Amino acid sequence: MRIRTDINVMDFLKQVQKCNSEVLFETPEGDSIALKSTLSQYIFCTIAQNIPLLQSGSIRFSDKSDEEVLKAYLCD
Repeated sequence: MRIRTDINVMDFLKQVQKCNSEVLFETPEGDSIALKSTLSQYIFCTIAQNIPLLQSGSIRFSDKSDEEVLKAYLCD
């Protein structure tokens, strides 16, 4: 799933913490950033400032039900 580019990053990361399992941001190069980790959140904030890089990545869920928690931040 792709993340929308017009999100409030801090609100998004707060919602990530409500997820039951791991939520990953994956880059086109194959790197995975675990968004529940504080260090990874810092890295993600840097990525979110670069719109082309944010658009090129995707969100992956360990638990499919977590998609519902973040649906407002995801593209259809």
